[in-house]
This record gives sequence, C-alpha cells and structure tokens, in this order.
Amino acid sequence: MSRPKTYEDEALLRAAMQAFRERGYAGTSIKDLEQATGLRSGSLYHGYRDKQGLFNDALAHCNDTVVGGRIGQYLAPGAGLA
Repeated sequence: MSRPKTYEDEALLRAAMQAFRERGYAGTSIKDLEQATGLRSGSLYHGYRDKQGLFNDALAHCNDTVVGGRIGQYLAPGAGLA
C-alpha cells in the first residue's frame, strides 16, 4: 500500500514551472526540481514518471491557469471560431 501524497499538485506544478522558466528545460536538473518543489526525487518520479512528465504537467497547468485566464479575459464569449 502506498503512502498518501503530502503535497499540493498546484503548488508543486507552479514551483516546477518557475524552475523551468529560470533555467530552461535542459538546464533544469532533478536536483533543481527537488529544491524548487521541496520534494525528493523519488516522490517526483513516482508522481510524474520523469522530468519530461513533470514538465508536461507543469506546462499544461500553466496553459490552463495563466494562458487560459488571459485569453478568457480578452475574448468575448462566442467570439471564437465554430
């Protein structure tokens, strides 16, 4: 039986995205992600499989919250293509 998660996904994804923004994907190591998120590498691998998986989830979270929010702020309802 696995232990329950002791972290909040949204905060973790925000911290990971910030690390990727500062260093770029290639320049961000697992150690950097450990420092940014406060989690050990085992927890990161367990939750996201690898660095690419964490990056994909962090990018999707950024798109949903930041980009989606900005688009919604300026795009009137029904103004998009059918």
